[in-house]
Amino acid sequence: MRPLFLILITILSLSCNQEPKESASTNFEKDLFTLQEYFRIPGMAALITQKGEIIYENYFGFADLETRRLVDSTTIFPINSLTKTYAAVLFMQLVEEGKVDLTEPVNRYLEDSNLSDSVQIKHLLSHTSEGTPGGFFNYSGSRYYLLTEVLEKISGESISQRMTDKILSPNGLDNTFPLGNRATLDSLANRLAKLYSYSDKLEEGRGRDRISAASGLLATVRDVARFDNALAKGKLVSSKSKREMFTPYASSIGDSPYGFGIFLQTFLGKQIKWGYGQGEYASSLLVKIPEDDITLILMANNNLMSDPARLINGDLTYSLFALSFLKHFVFDMPTKLDWASFDAIDELGVDIKNEYGSFYRQELLASAMAAKFIGYGDSAKIDKCKELTAYALKNFPDSEHYGNQSLMMLLSDLAAEFNVTDFDKELVHVGEVLLAKNPLDPYVNISLGSYYNKRNKPEKAIVYYRRIADVDNYNSRAWFWVFSLYYAGEYYRDRDPKLARQYFQKIVDINWNLSGLLDKAKEELKHL
Repeated sequence: MRPLFLILITILSLSCNQEPKESASTNFEKDLFTLQEYFRIPGMAALITQKGEIIYENYFGFADLETRRLVDSTTIFPINSLTKTYAAVLFMQLVEEGKVDLTEPVNRYLEDSNLSDSVQIKHLLSHTSEGTPGGFFNYSGSRYYLLTEVLEKISGESISQRMTDKILSPNGLDNTFPLGNRATLDSLANRLAKLYSYSDKLEEGRGRDRISAASGLLATVRDVARFDNALAKGKLVSSKSKREMFTPYASSIGDSPYGFGIFLQTFLGKQIKWGYGQGEYASSLLVKIPEDDITLILMANNNLMSDPARLINGDLTYSLFALSFLKHFVFDMPTKLDWASFDAIDELGVDIKNEYGSFYRQELLASAMAAKFIGYGDSAKIDKCKELTAYALKNFPDSEHYGNQSLMMLLSDLAAEFNVTDFDKELVHVGEVLLAKNPLDPYVNISLGSYYNKRNKPEKAIVYYRRIADVDNYNSRAWFWVFSLYYAGEYYRDRDPKLARQYFQKIVDINWNLSGLLDKAKEELKHL
């Protein structure tokens, strides 16, 4: 395997030295081979369509490492959270049938719910149900999962049957399968991609075993393309329903990066509709540029195509896979840049900080995020992450304009997990800018809390931890909530034992032993 330094340089140089447009497929394919190796992906499928026709298709690596079975057009992958788009279509169909109003309280259809009646169906569909309902975007797969019961109560059918009757069968999606039918899975054994995790070595993993509104479809890459085409051509829902799905949800702090079941983003003047899937052992990506009617679909049998980019935050431009597609197939990028010597950006004689600045900035930050993700236990990789991050921030110092949750995660992890002090000022500055817009942003608050905690400034850290800990309307499996409750309890253990007990008791009530915090909370309560 090539050293990380050379791989990152290769990624950047491949990305920025574009040949004539007719070789877009060649350049993109070179990037995919490099990224597959970099992220240790056993097998991967890639497809690009334009105006409903396939313009690029290729398959990489192994669907089964033990038998050396190759990935091909018949290989079936879990699409994980791309299932959310299919589920959103089912809800829009129910709206068109007059069976549901998306402003209805979710509790109308749920048994034993702890949710407030102010949480509406549209809030779950748009990931705006946490904190103040409708207040801001915060991706929650667990909350989206609740839509399964809602859908089944309204339709009178299982979600599997409804999916088959309303989407799969009418559109010839014969290679898309809802999880849950063991006989079907057994019959597909020779086509299913085996799933893998990567720690110090590749290890075979196991996926989910049933479908929900949040996840659980299996499909070939071609079938996902057929679904995308059917949705685009109006075969699934009306134009009015599509507009509603594909409009950023208007939260109380401004438009979110999500509509109903799909992300929405504008980058370099292009509107992008996109979604991703990420399980513990698989990943997928769908990127569509409506203006050009071009769509990318990728699938992989480990999670490293999605997880390092932290796509959960709603910013596609932290994905090196997506950036390669955008560069080679969407944008007319300049050809004079030589990023093989990217330390000398000011000597290139090209004003990349103008028209294309945001693209190259994101390429640097995406590379830094990737290096950080796979750099645990390897100081050389973290050094490369620091180098790339510093280079991006130096040449693009207006971080208050492009800073978001993803940048905060990058800077916070460097500060709190790797004790890097180089970016402390930038971290605090970007964080405060973001909190001025949304004081309840959980990721920004926990980033700043963790930073001050690492710097032994508990009086400052508790301000941010309490902003999360004191909000009850979070999914009970929200890791940031459990962590904030624990650190708040720890802070008040000696200062205010009664208040500390309240925080620790909430963890016991949640009953989730995240990183052993449930056991620790129980132990703390014995002594309070």
